Amino acid sequence: MEGRRRSGSNEEHIKKAYAFLVERERGKATFSKVELGEASGWKASTVTTHISKKLKRWVRREGGAFRAAGIAGFSESEFVNVMSQVDDVHADPKKPRLKPEIESLLRKARQSALLALQIYNNPTTVFRTEGFSVMMVLAWTALLHAIFEKRGQSYLHLDGSGSPIVIDGDEKPWELRKCVDTFFGSATTPVRTNLDFFIRLRNKIEHRFVPEIDPTLSGECQALLFNFDELLSEEFGTYYAIRESLAMPLQTANIRCDQTIAAIRKLQARHFDELSAFIGDFRSSIPQEILGDQRYRFRVFLVPVPANHPSADKTIEYVKPTPENESQIAALTKGIVAIRERPVANAGHLKPSSIIRKVEAQLGKPFNMSNHTRAWQRYRVHQSLARGAKVTSEGCNAQFCVPDPVHNDYVYTAAWVEHLVKKLSDEKEYQALTSSRSSTVPA
Repeated sequence: MEGRRRSGSNEEHIKKAYAFLVERERGKATFSKVELGEASGWKASTVTTHISKKLKRWVRREGGAFRAAGIAGFSESEFVNVMSQVDDVHADPKKPRLKPEIESLLRKARQSALLALQIYNNPTTVFRTEGFSVMMVLAWTALLHAIFEKRGQSYLHLDGSGSPIVIDGDEKPWELRKCVDTFFGSATTPVRTNLDFFIRLRNKIEHRFVPEIDPTLSGECQALLFNFDELLSEEFGTYYAIRESLAMPLQTANIRCDQTIAAIRKLQARHFDELSAFIGDFRSSIPQEILGDQRYRFRVFLVPVPANHPSADKTIEYVKPTPENESQIAALTKGIVAIRERPVANAGHLKPSSIIRKVEAQLGKPFNMSNHTRAWQRYRVHQSLARGAKVTSEGCNAQFCVPDPVHNDYVYTAAWVEHLVKKLSDEKEYQALTSSRSSTVPA
């Protein structure tokens, strides 16, 4: 019991040290050993030991003081891992601490998904959709088993007496169909519909070889992979995510001509017709709102054209198809990727509420809407908008703000956040801005 109390007390010291170091790092301020000791509750000797060992990668000496760099990149629980006496935990602090059974299932899920991705993106593979489907069924099964394991929910088939069914010496776990039905319950969602499609497709392609279905199902395949990574991240964090491995694959210079496709389909006529009918029937059986959802089928259109301007710095442009232009997309004179998704207004720009949250988090000090209003006035970022007037770019510092005529106000850039944090890290400037109404000063 005494050991447990010491462990808990030590963790509280670590959390206090984390809060102190993050505050100093975000405020770009140095600190002394004494200050760290007072903030954390560590003895002077403990502070010295931690700075020279556990914290040496993130705390460096600067003159007669110390400066933290990189601590803010950890969550509180991750920082506790940084300070762990267990070498494996300290060496990989972002790794979630999970039961061995869950970790094993997640490794299986992740490796199966990566293998599916490798199969699909391999230019020499002709057994593409078939191989991808098999491996993604394994990946999804292992992921849902891991989620059930985390929740303490049994996922074994039971016999009439309630005991696990054993086959060849192993307890029989649920197959993907049972996992999906249990996980989603009665809900019908695009993610579930996409999974339902692949469960049925896998059963159909098990004894068929029809590589020509690959172009037909690429959208469903991409959605299946995206949905897997999204759920994996939601349930277990981004440590096991595969999103960094997901990218638009390079395309060959020329797509197969219609004559080649027709010849392949003729050779595979019976199997192709059977699967084509299944795919068509399945798509026609689901609601239009699910069929058009990116989580059911991720759709893009690639239109290759020669570049007319050597100075062009974009090889791909994103254009949202509309009922008015969708039929003409193939005739466009620029290479595009047209993605069906809801438009995002002012992408990359920030509203005042977002600016406030970011500045307050980085400063570690209060920063509210009134402070922000005084800030754009003080640093002459844009003009005040008279009642009934229309927003314009006149007097707007393009480095920090952008006029938004749709909402008749201004949105701001990431550079504005950086500018505010830099300015307000100076305590005198912070007090001048927040204590009273301030006059404008040179930016």
